Amino acid sequence: MKAAERVFELTGISKFDFAVVGGSGVELGRALFEIPYSEIPKMPVPKVPGHKGVLKVYSLNGRNLLFFEGRFHYYEGRSDEEIRFIPELCHSLGVEVFIPTCASGAVSRKAASAEIGVIYDHINLLGRNPLVGLIGDFGSRVFVNGKEFYDKELVDEFLKKGLELGINVTPVVLASMLGPNYETFSEVRMLEVLGADCVSMSTVPEVITAKFLGMRVVGLTVITNDTLKREANHEEVLKLSNERSKKLELLIRETLSSFNYP
Repeated sequence: MKAAERVFELTGISKFDFAVVGGSGVELGRALFEIPYSEIPKMPVPKVPGHKGVLKVYSLNGRNLLFFEGRFHYYEGRSDEEIRFIPELCHSLGVEVFIPTCASGAVSRKAASAEIGVIYDHINLLGRNPLVGLIGDFGSRVFVNGKEFYDKELVDEFLKKGLELGINVTPVVLASMLGPNYETFSEVRMLEVLGADCVSMSTVPEVITAKFLGMRVVGLTVITNDTLKREANHEEVLKLSNERSKKLELLIRETLSSFNYP
């Protein structure tokens, strides 16, 4: 993959261990390297406010972490190939642990009272799946076990570390809807009946792709609004996401630094 060759060339690093995908207002602090997406062959450039389109490289106790500051959404009119790009690049770079993050609206009372959700399951309501059409090339590999998308050990470690750090974390089921409009009151009630704790317009396609490629996956979501209490808007989501991103950064750094990955 030419994109991976370019990242290896620009960083001089031959192996990456972790990858974090950030969305609206999520950052991870100072990086060793910063590579604009436009410098990576065939990589799309984000269109959404708050998604800068920069790949950053960090070191955590001798392990290399990629942070994608900006992702791609179906509501932008993206193709399945574009949606798969980041997980496929991570796979080509040797990433073992894939951590998509997002901003989400709370659906359940449990999520509404939390700051950060650790995603242990999801409900795909996008009407899209990034693996559609790949069966000709990959055969039965596309039939990924939906009950194993999220790595239980990773979920437990992030929850445990969050509590140790005094961060208000909770395990959540994430619903993913196409957007770009926010949910109606009736849709929120539907999501609650279905068992969702929070809702976003991203993350699930990346999870599906990453698991298909054999990476270990855990998702994290910054809970930015209560979907039943008031209307959401992108500016408010960005504001609260920025406020809570420091806690998300701390949670990611401390968990990945202390957990003994095989």
